[in-house]
Amino acid sequence: MNLVKWSRRLSGKRASGLLPPAPQQRAKSRPEAGSEQRSAGKLAEQLAVVEALYRDAHATALAERAKALWLYRTAVELSAAPRGWDRWLPFWAWQRKLERRLLRKNIFDTANYLFRYPDVGAEGINPIHHYLAHGMNEGRDGGIALLSAPQTEPDLDAIPAIIASGLFDPEWYSAQYGVIGSDQQLVEDYLRTSAQDPLRQPSPLFSGAFYSLEHADTRIINPLVHYVRYGMREGRRAFQSTAADVFMTQATDQTIYTFRDFLEPGKPVIVLYWKDGNFFFTDIAQYVAEVLAGAGFNVRLLDDHRDLAIDDVEIIVVAPHEYCVHGPGTEFTSDIASRVLHVNLEQWHTSWFSLSLDKMLTSRKALDINPLSARGLSRLGIKAGFLPLLPRQGGVFDFGQEPPSKQLTELRAIKPLTYPRRFIERPYDILFVGYLNKRRARSLAQLGHVLSDYDCFLHAPRFTGPITSDSPNMIGSRDLAQIAQNAKLLLNIHQGESHYFEWHRLVVSAIAQGCVPLTEPCAQIGIVEPGEHYIEATLEEMPERIAWLLNTPQGRREIERIHENGQKLMASLSKEMAGHLS
Repeated sequence: MNLVKWSRRLSGKRASGLLPPAPQQRAKSRPEAGSEQRSAGKLAEQLAVVEALYRDAHATALAERAKALWLYRTAVELSAAPRGWDRWLPFWAWQRKLERRLLRKNIFDTANYLFRYPDVGAEGINPIHHYLAHGMNEGRDGGIALLSAPQTEPDLDAIPAIIASGLFDPEWYSAQYGVIGSDQQLVEDYLRTSAQDPLRQPSPLFSGAFYSLEHADTRIINPLVHYVRYGMREGRRAFQSTAADVFMTQATDQTIYTFRDFLEPGKPVIVLYWKDGNFFFTDIAQYVAEVLAGAGFNVRLLDDHRDLAIDDVEIIVVAPHEYCVHGPGTEFTSDIASRVLHVNLEQWHTSWFSLSLDKMLTSRKALDINPLSARGLSRLGIKAGFLPLLPRQGGVFDFGQEPPSKQLTELRAIKPLTYPRRFIERPYDILFVGYLNKRRARSLAQLGHVLSDYDCFLHAPRFTGPITSDSPNMIGSRDLAQIAQNAKLLLNIHQGESHYFEWHRLVVSAIAQGCVPLTEPCAQIGIVEPGEHYIEATLEEMPERIAWLLNTPQGRREIERIHENGQKLMASLSKEMAGHLS
């Protein structure tokens, strides 16, 4: 199997289900078909109730907004001081003039109010004063302006940007809502109808209701209009984890490319990265340069392009959300920005992905280290390729065996690293390294009583900015590889609800080091298979799974089998990569 053919396997045998049962418990954990149907039906009923409640709440909110707007307009008119000769009018004449102005501006109809409610005239109360003090709370009709929520004209000028973003899916929208028309007409229909129906979506990926709930300050603007005009470049989180996972997994008809499909043979290449960014992005930039050099390209690795003449070179930017947002890439001209091949390293449910997407939509070309993500980008109209991260002899990911750094040993307790020949004799049972957020903190606390029974290396620092090479809480890729070569299991807990397959963590940091990943369920990529190259388990299953793998003869044989499969996989992939480069 060569790299070009990898894309044919990305759907896998379980593309329709992102959360399959783990291999060892597959049979006993599969519910019967009837039970599944009943559960699905019950969930559908509950979802319909929630949707109805949400629409009712939205209608109430629109009505309250209309009332607030009416009160504001009324207050402006009532508080306006007489000007010119009006200052000398008697009060009754000024009041009549005010009533005519309120009627002309469609704010309040005094005559209609007195006709509807004769008791107000009988009591001799000023109609507008009565409505403000009593009538509104009593549910009386104060005029045309309160009969419905105020309507704002949709921003039709945003239609070209919406279509170009790929976030409006005409075929899906037409099938979902039974609307027929050109792409422009369908987008216009969405902009008009979604103002009254907040659950109306432009595509299966983008939910306006989710975006508005995430960013309350944007609610006066159509959510998709806000995202394509402002939110994307502001780095606003736009996609729900599950929606993004399904969107990528279902993109089975999309073609993905290799780096050769983007670069002109014989043309010089520069690979750019932000020097103050995350250290592993720098490692990946170095890897990109190594791969291109191995393929015969004249390539330079740089952290700044501004002193170079780049009119006649190929430009690759690694982590555009860093280099083009915080680094020298902010000075790219529109012509240069349209030529850049971006390497996306971010998961779709994050704010950093939005920053990257803004740049990728400009140039319409990208590489991704996750094949499903590459397919998803292609579904958005971006020519996208898959760049597998693999150890290359003498390269940045060829870690070998070497003593741990002083930064590791001086700040942390670490067992002697013995690199035993027999896998089962590795000194660490479990390895976990990842930045700590609320979800991971809860998960580790949930597993704490189990982990305490084993020899573990756990490193979960909090970070508030980029993880640089001199961060005291940083463990570099080489140090991590040394520990992984002395650990049986690498524990992977997703940072969020997404089942994104983290190639760098699961392949480079674990399988390539002979360590077996034990991970929460991942979206299948078709190259690295669960049950063959890594072990899947939900957080609820992990305590039992860990005990079975480490404490029973059958479990130990299972992790040794997967360890051996992983070594064969890496040998095969490295051979295919070498053949592809040559």
